[in-house]
Amino acid sequence: MFLHKPTLAELDLVAHAWEKILAEKPNTFRQQTLDDIRARPEFYLESIDGALDGSMLTLEDGSKVPKLPMITRYMWVDGAPAGAISYRWQPGTSELPIHVLGHIGYETFPWHQRQGYATSALAAMLEFPRQQGMPHIEITTNFDNFASQKVITSNGGALVEEFEKPASSGGGKALRYLIYLSA
Repeated sequence: MFLHKPTLAELDLVAHAWEKILAEKPNTFRQQTLDDIRARPEFYLESIDGALDGSMLTLEDGSKVPKLPMITRYMWVDGAPAGAISYRWQPGTSELPIHVLGHIGYETFPWHQRQGYATSALAAMLEFPRQQGMPHIEITTNFDNFASQKVITSNGGALVEEFEKPASSGGGKALRYLIYLSA
């Protein structure tokens, strides 16, 4: 497994993976990702490299907020995507808006789970905030997502709180971790 920014030619593989997941587990953010890939593939590829374009993001409760800059890479295995991981930030600060639950979010596609890909992907993705001089990143997971908790703690995550996610993020109990970054 390695982290990979897909090429224009590889976007059909990425779109197919999102379609397969959406058929089983609908989600507003996943749908927006697929819509961007299908409608504006070149724009999508630019947007996953940290470009601020002024576009809006629709949250789970239907509210709209400005998109943060984001770097997205795909976990790539045997010539196809096995998952996605994104680092997002607010320029000039390590703070995040209330609707952003963490600096890094990831998802291993169901047919590739439990193979250590998310643990490796998170370790590799931490290079982006390190390069920006971030002192730490926040990362959250659902209270009952034990696999994700293991991924985070395997990468040095320290539990700082249990909290209730806002409705704009789907609600429910969650855990917040910090991963301290060395220069």
